[in-house]
Amino acid sequence: MTEGEVLQKNLEWAVSLPEGWHSLYRQLIHDISEIDAEARVVQAKEKFGEMRVYLKAFNERAFDLIDAATTRSRTLCQRCAEPAVLSRTVDGFYATVCPRHSDGFAPANFSPMRHVRVLIPKSDDVDESDPGR
Repeated sequence: MTEGEVLQKNLEWAVSLPEGWHSLYRQLIHDISEIDAEARVVQAKEKFGEMRVYLKAFNERAFDLIDAATTRSRTLCQRCAEPAVLSRTVDGFYATVCPRHSDGFAPANFSPMRHVRVLIPKSDDVDESDPGR
């Protein structure tokens, strides 16, 4: 697959995100393609009121860009991209919404998620010469 095809495939994931985050996502994908033109998105979605983007392979610089975009998504309305806050319904549904789109939501007192990044080596990544193995 060419770099242009990878970029196009990655951009196509925008349809799985709320409309208010499309521009943020497109900018993220263009930024990632500048540092790794072969980086492939395997999923992009909204979860607990924030944008989530998952890559096929490990790339620390790309992950830093994704983390920054995820943080930014917590300040942009999912529906219109206006300034917003993470909010919650009484039954526990989270969304990042502006005052205009906050009907049924109240600002959340805390984020329901804690992010931890773990890299688990596959068996073919193990160094057979490592005596501590």
